Amino acid sequence: MRTISLTCALVLGLFASLTASAPAQAKLSDMDKKELAMLAGLEKKHVAAEAAYKKKPSDAKLKKAHIDAATKLADAVLISPALAPKDKYPKSLRLYRGVKKVDAKNVHAKKQIELIEGIYRSMGRPIPK
Repeated sequence: MRTISLTCALVLGLFASLTASAPAQAKLSDMDKKELAMLAGLEKKHVAAEAAYKKKPSDAKLKKAHIDAATKLADAVLISPALAPKDKYPKSLRLYRGVKKVDAKNVHAKKQIELIEGIYRSMGRPIPK
């Protein structure tokens, strides 16, 4: 269900970015600032959770916190209207791959990786490593 809503949000975001007029984009600057601040906060939490997990990789709570923080950041980056596709797709793909590396059975990360790789294929672009 979450994948469907992210996919819908992604499609709507792409449509909105393609149809937005210059005056509408000018009005988004305050919203973009708030969005970027929110993303910076999620990034900070992710970095802290990842550092704590790397210090004690056998700690299940730290592993879960790291996965949750990375997933939340990746989801937010993927649908962020403040980021250009050239920025959001590689970053969210890296984050989802990081989640898969820590938790190979993570279904959400797997689906999102497939989604992003499909977007690259549909554009005829190489998939980032």
